[in-house]
Amino acid sequence: MMTRKTDSDLINDDWNICLGEYCNHELPRPVDPTRPQLILGRCPGDPSDYINRLNAGEEGSRSNFAVEHGIRARMDLFEALPSRLKRRANTHKQMSNRIKAIKKHFLTEGFVVDMNWGNKIYSVYVIDLELPEDLISSRGFVYVGQTVLTPEERFQQHIEGLNSSIAKRFGIVALNQALCNKYPKVRTRMEAEALEEQAANELEAKGWKVHWG
Repeated sequence: MMTRKTDSDLINDDWNICLGEYCNHELPRPVDPTRPQLILGRCPGDPSDYINRLNAGEEGSRSNFAVEHGIRARMDLFEALPSRLKRRANTHKQMSNRIKAIKKHFLTEGFVVDMNWGNKIYSVYVIDLELPEDLISSRGFVYVGQTVLTPEERFQQHIEGLNSSIAKRFGIVALNQALCNKYPKVRTRMEAEALEEQAANELEAKGWKVHWG
């Protein structure tokens, strides 16, 4: 038996998929500096007009990143997608699934895709751990991680044992603020993970014992 779609399931014809690109090329690009950093989501009305409203600060908190760094429409990339990814979505579920499929397509192509309009900030953080006696000649023992919280907030979670086995496995000494400050803030988890790996490799190369990932 077919299930009838309710009004709450259906999408107003005015809603569309929106695709943009960070305008500020000075923002960190740890994944692939040659590719645009994309923003993907849904919007009411024409996507290019919506991005103009974001840049003008007319979309409330969603405009925060656009006002500071700028977003430009990249509907040319949308139009170049396979036709199956451009079909009209008639329900919220179809729209959500279509956006996920588009994101997967761009990730496969090596792009970074931000689905939070630039307004999430991720940090790499470094925690000093107790150095075992057999490693006393090392520069130090550190844990490297990445988080959408501030480094200070994530460090407190480690201290309290929340979402972390670090406190149980190793002795936590302090948040290494000097090393935290070496790595820039980024806007996607994918970029944060790339920076986390970069930081771990750099510190190991400089003589630190590093636990990460």
